[in-house]
Amino acid sequence: MVDFMMFFYKTTIFSWTEEFIESRFSLTFHSQMESDFSYQSPRMDLLFKTLKWMLDYQQIGISLEELSKQIDLGEWETQHLFQEYLGKDPIRFVQDAFSPSLAQVNKQKAQLSIFDLFDAEREELLTHIDLDIQIVEESPEEVHYSIFPYFLGSVFIASNDSGICQLTFEDSETGSIRLRRTFPKSTIKEEKTELQELAYLALMNYFVKTEDLPVIPIAVKATPFQVRVWNEIQLLGKSELATYGELAENLGDLNASRAVGAAVGTNPIALLIPCHRVVHHSGKIGNFRWGSWRKQVLLAIEK
Repeated sequence: MVDFMMFFYKTTIFSWTEEFIESRFSLTFHSQMESDFSYQSPRMDLLFKTLKWMLDYQQIGISLEELSKQIDLGEWETQHLFQEYLGKDPIRFVQDAFSPSLAQVNKQKAQLSIFDLFDAEREELLTHIDLDIQIVEESPEEVHYSIFPYFLGSVFIASNDSGICQLTFEDSETGSIRLRRTFPKSTIKEEKTELQELAYLALMNYFVKTEDLPVIPIAVKATPFQVRVWNEIQLLGKSELATYGELAENLGDLNASRAVGAAVGTNPIALLIPCHRVVHHSGKIGNFRWGSWRKQVLLAIEK
């Protein structure tokens, strides 16, 4: 009897302790995210406006001094802002953003520049984000969404019980409208979930790795062919580009370029399914669901 009571006491206390630690961790994680927002939101908004301005006004030959004056920061602060989110020097970013070879598929190693001395170390920091993409056959009972600040523009992240079902940029399309069209029978609620926060953490780790992430479940309405295309895109590493024709060839159908293009265009998960790495065979940046300027920025960061 005494042994049984000791076993009950230990297992019960251990269970309570586990739940307490888990709840404390969850509370700490949420509170840390909220406090980070107050610090990071204005910084990311400034960087978003700066990147857009640089591309809109063709700031090809801008210097660090000129850029710093434009955004009213010191040169060190400007450098730090770009490194913090892009993991890249601002002047190197400008050079890459306006490079004629930005969207060219080149299987050979490009000629080295002085910046490439740091690229080997940078490539080690790039996070590979693993996704498990599943097809949602029926509309879930509830779908939750939240809007998060990001240096490429506010992101709309939605999730159901099975995984992330949408990640889009609010300045290009209203996320809630697309979500309701996709899941017309579901109850749509604005509410943060741990899955959304995991996806957001992946975005914050996308260019500057700070920690390893688990596999992120994706649960979307799609055809088997679309999922095949998206899985193929996932195999592209950062700075690795492919044409629609190459993807079609990899999928075993040389005549499927248009179908591949359609699948790329309907991608509901921005960045995590990196459709920005698919380019036209002519070497042009081409259209992008969330803005050609944003694709130019993404390619320049990853170049």
